[in-house]
Amino acid sequence: MARTKSSWRRWAVPLAIGATVGAGAAVAATHGDVDGWTKRVEELSQEAGVWGPVYFGGAYALATVLFFPASVLTLAAGYLFGPIKGTALVSLASTTGAAVAFGLSRTVLRPYVAKKLEDYPKFGAVDRAVSAEGGKVVLLLRLSPLFPFSLSNYMFGLTSIDFLPYIGASWLGMLPGTFAYVYLGKAGKAAYNAGTGGIPPEKLILYAIGVAATILVTKTISSAASRALQETTDQQS
Repeated sequence: MARTKSSWRRWAVPLAIGATVGAGAAVAATHGDVDGWTKRVEELSQEAGVWGPVYFGGAYALATVLFFPASVLTLAAGYLFGPIKGTALVSLASTTGAAVAFGLSRTVLRPYVAKKLEDYPKFGAVDRAVSAEGGKVVLLLRLSPLFPFSLSNYMFGLTSIDFLPYIGASWLGMLPGTFAYVYLGKAGKAAYNAGTGGIPPEKLILYAIGVAATILVTKTISSAASRALQETTDQQS
């Protein structure tokens, strides 16, 4: 009996925090208080100790499925977990969310997604391009800002691409942007620490150079992907 009580206590706090995150997401989706929910996720991730990355990753995946803007959470990942761990965490969470959204679009939400995409006249060309080029088009779309990230997850569910090529191309295509935002979050923390005397100025300069280089490389990749995507969709039009 004592062992059962001990086991229950060990899991009670993680389950309670998980329920809080889920309930908060439901309230945010209903009442539009996404900023408040995002801030609460950040606070819980800091308070949860070793469970912090688990809650953060789960909340991030949930935000992806619910069309919540994920950029703030991506920056927060860099602030909370650093560039390497933060990038790995966001990459896993965003890919998980993309997989769930893809599955929902292929099944129960197909009519709803089809209706939403009527507002995007380029979808027809993208659909034809995906049918012809498969994962290449998914990769290019992930690298370019042509479609909103959360919507594109559902959009691909209406195309003919198979699940594994979709997931592989999505994961690879999201990496550069993920790292850029996570690194910016880490640089923001460094700037804050420098302002409070917690980091040497010369190290802050290195972070600033890193930020500039990251933004430049990401913009170059995005622009090249947009051009290649335009050429591909034009050929299918």
